Amino acid sequence: MQKDNIMSANLLKNSNGSWSTWSPMPSLSPAFSAENGHLCVAGDGNKHCFGEWYQKVPAQPGKAYCLRVVLRCEGVRDLFLHVTPHVVWRRGELPESSCAQDAIRNFRREGDRIVGEDVFIAPANCDGAEVRLLLRYAPEAVVRFEEVSLTEAEPPAPRKVRVGAMKFRPPHPSSPADHLRLYADQIDRLGMTRPDLVLLPEFANTASLPPYRGVYLWEFAEPIPGPFCAMLAEKARAYNSYVCAGVLERDGDFIFNAAVLYGRDGMLVGKQRKVHPYWPEEPMGISPGDSFEVFQTDFGTVGIMICYDSWWPESTRLLALKGAELVLFPNAGYEEKILPARAIDNNVYIVASTLNSPAAIVTPRGDLLAVSAVNNTLTAEIDLNDRPKCHPNAGGNLNPGPGGARWARNANSTRVYEEILAEVQRGAEG
Repeated sequence: MQKDNIMSANLLKNSNGSWSTWSPMPSLSPAFSAENGHLCVAGDGNKHCFGEWYQKVPAQPGKAYCLRVVLRCEGVRDLFLHVTPHVVWRRGELPESSCAQDAIRNFRREGDRIVGEDVFIAPANCDGAEVRLLLRYAPEAVVRFEEVSLTEAEPPAPRKVRVGAMKFRPPHPSSPADHLRLYADQIDRLGMTRPDLVLLPEFANTASLPPYRGVYLWEFAEPIPGPFCAMLAEKARAYNSYVCAGVLERDGDFIFNAAVLYGRDGMLVGKQRKVHPYWPEEPMGISPGDSFEVFQTDFGTVGIMICYDSWWPESTRLLALKGAELVLFPNAGYEEKILPARAIDNNVYIVASTLNSPAAIVTPRGDLLAVSAVNNTLTAEIDLNDRPKCHPNAGGNLNPGPGGARWARNANSTRVYEEILAEVQRGAEG
């Protein structure tokens, strides 16, 4: 369908152009209107609605630009799914499929308004840009854009993070005191490299205890904080580093396979319990956790999955959807083919420390940044602002692997996933 110039509303601060509306076909068109200098778009009862306001503006290749929108909305169930402000980086008369596209990935609430803001680098081969304010698949939505701007900006500075990992298991059998001492030595070895974060394996406080089962396992689990966690906190302070480790946790009358994250000041940042215990753990009395959480550090957002969690694709996906940029993976052993897929699907770095498999640091492209080391420890520097997409498109973030990209999902996949869950539940109840 030809894009028709419907009206002008000069909201783009660095352009004197006018806004137009577009939809692929009349049956998909939302309702467009302009009110008090604002651009409005509404679903108009159409669950398949797909349409946008758009404006062409100048852009110079290689420069950084900040796209900013301020809006009010109602009837929007999922902001990232239904409201998609983005930029198409034009290349002459080439079709959109040959043009990189970048969408806003971050929204925040300011009073009763929502602000979306993101910085992108114009591709080296672009000769202009098109700002689009897209509404999709939201029959009850009414969205009012009050401010829109595309302004030249400073490119994002690198966010360099040095991470340390290990393949280490104390000799069998070892006492709890042995575990504490030997893993403290491993942290000391990595601490000499001045890491921002050190990761220990799963069950770091109990991995090589004498044979145990049931009540005997209970005797070795420790509350958080306990002696092993006190050591982690001390080392975090000593090396001004975040320290994460898998521990067998006792909480009241229950035990859990958990991981703890301590900050540079030695304070507990957060705790993640293994959601999917490996079957032998359950007869030992280990109970499952029930959520995947992310934790804020001074260098970015971190998530944790523990060993068998990696076999469920939704583990990494949920962490990425919650904003994780780096996923810590303490484990006893893992399938080496899985980690590149999880990293690629969700555009995250993954750091694996292990009792039995190779320690590894995996990039968002699925490459092994580090996988072998002297004395079973390894370190590498990663840049959390350098997370290139592996999906084979023209570039930009609008069409990456959608696992962890909230803005790249579509209504059909979301609905199908919800229907599958509902069908499973009906079967369980029937």
